[in-house]
Amino acid sequence: MIAGRLSAAWRWAADRPGFLASTAVAVVLLGFAISVDFPRASRGFKGDEATYYSLTYSLAKDWDFAFQRRDLVRVWAEFPGPEGIFLKRGSKIDVQRSSSFPFIRLERSPNPSRARLFYGKSYIYPLIASPFVGLFGTNGFLIFHALLLALNFAAAYAFLTARGSTPVAAASFAAVFIFASVVPVYFVWLTPELFNVTLVMSAYFLWTYRLAAADTPPRDTRLDRFLRSSRAEYAAAALLGIATFSKPTHALLFLPLLAYSLWKRRFRSVVVTCLCFGLVVTALVVINGVTTGEFNYQGGFRKTFYARTGFPFANPVETFDNRGQGMSTNAVPFDILFHRDTATVLAWNVIYFLVGRYSGLLPYFFPGVLAAVLFLWARRTRQTWQWFIAVGLACGAGALLCYMPYTYSGGGGPVGNRYFVSFYPLFLFLLPPVRSAGPSLAALTIGALFVAKVVLNPFYSSFNPGEHAKAGPLRLLPIELTLLNDLPVSADVDRARRTLAGAPPIAAYFPDDGAYAPEGDSFWVKGGSRADVILRAPTWQSPDNRIVPLRIRAFTVEVKSGPPNHVVISAGSRARLDLAAGEVRVVQVDAGSGVPYKPAEFPTNYVYALSISTSAGVVPFLEDPASSDSRYLGVAVRIVPIYFNP
Repeated sequence: MIAGRLSAAWRWAADRPGFLASTAVAVVLLGFAISVDFPRASRGFKGDEATYYSLTYSLAKDWDFAFQRRDLVRVWAEFPGPEGIFLKRGSKIDVQRSSSFPFIRLERSPNPSRARLFYGKSYIYPLIASPFVGLFGTNGFLIFHALLLALNFAAAYAFLTARGSTPVAAASFAAVFIFASVVPVYFVWLTPELFNVTLVMSAYFLWTYRLAAADTPPRDTRLDRFLRSSRAEYAAAALLGIATFSKPTHALLFLPLLAYSLWKRRFRSVVVTCLCFGLVVTALVVINGVTTGEFNYQGGFRKTFYARTGFPFANPVETFDNRGQGMSTNAVPFDILFHRDTATVLAWNVIYFLVGRYSGLLPYFFPGVLAAVLFLWARRTRQTWQWFIAVGLACGAGALLCYMPYTYSGGGGPVGNRYFVSFYPLFLFLLPPVRSAGPSLAALTIGALFVAKVVLNPFYSSFNPGEHAKAGPLRLLPIELTLLNDLPVSADVDRARRTLAGAPPIAAYFPDDGAYAPEGDSFWVKGGSRADVILRAPTWQSPDNRIVPLRIRAFTVEVKSGPPNHVVISAGSRARLDLAAGEVRVVQVDAGSGVPYKPAEFPTNYVYALSISTSAGVVPFLEDPASSDSRYLGVAVRIVPIYFNP
């Protein structure tokens, strides 16, 4: 009897290759999630992890949204402090009657309690993850993420088969779409990125399944009947409401669904989906207001804290009021959005968004790029509803570049574009039917060139987000100068904001290992290497006290060779030098136009990129017994800017 049941179960599973493949993905990821020593492997908190970690544990262990001393103490069991935690002072809301519409008035006053604070991030991801963390500890985050990735794979496979793809081609492209992109790196991040990806993937699957499967006969199953009904569309709207509360920019993802219903004149669907979306967002916002006194979880009196500043409740001296850095988001930054350099910055950002070294669409989301190309190529199988998705995707990317021109990839030196990763699932729904292994092989081959080393070693790559871009084809791509403070190098005090020559002097950033740290106002480039250098021009105070950004016309570059060397210097123009051992040469290269950079309320600076490559090097201590210098030295370089008149 048991053998018969097992045989029947096997036949049932064999008829459902998508189920088998999804189960296999889940089993492998769950094995990793359960067995890894996460606190040791992660080497500390990254980005916003401390906030989400603490809030999840607060919900799992204390059943509350508040940050108290016990929450601070709890962190030290696994991590050396909640580095980068976002906290805010709570408020008390009183509802007062009003004689005018809407006939009520909200009176907000400071929360009198000084024994607790609240978290300055969305609570929805910690709320859903908290049961897993309550049962399995910190590895519960990874167990939750394993199930999310398996769900993403299942949704991708089901959509592709409904679209007319063969089962093998659907399974292979679904796997490549997820795992040959930067998405799996966020499997080991204790932040909502993977959760948001899943919300968007699931929502668009629920919306598009019946559109994709319109020409295929229905199956007599409860799930198939649900997916082909309007209820699936309403569920999609609700999931997008949750995604919008998690990150407000996701509101843009509701627009394709809404616009398509309007175009089809399905007005009942328009009303119901708007209600589902709006009620979910409103309910989650109201819960945030009731629990913290602030409807905007990023608003109010919000700060971020590090060990160097101290943490509230650590001792009587360190308090919320006298420690931390203010990080409230209460208003739209119009001074940045409508600046004289807005059009120039947007033009550069479009290039960087597509092919940037640290955040570009091409290197980090190549399967999506291929899906877009196939969508444009396959005119016969292209569907009208896919155009709405394509336009929505373009509008979402454009809004991200316009609203956050100097931080559109996510703060803190992320791997790839952290803010755009949850828009990535939309590319899948642009695909035509896939009936061969060709697209999967192409996506895997090219995608792996860029992301294999970060996907196969996500803990190291996440903690060292600039390392993967120091070698390989990523070196061929431009550095995102508009994201200067969010580049990984900006967190390295030895290689960022280093003062070089000039009157006034310029600041230099060294994003790779092609150059050694500066010694005074000069530095050595390694032998047989190329060094990229980012140069940030200073500002100048005019006689009438205006702050004027200086622009650089050219660079005077003094080069001293160690061994005989062939040197190439590139900026706005290129210079080639053949140097004898110990020879010193001075050349001038054009600086190029420069890229305007205006972080937050600070004045604009112009940023330039320069590279220097050498053909040979020498190790001083191997040539001179009196030397202890074991570096492989190519040329010593001194860069002097030539400014335009301010």
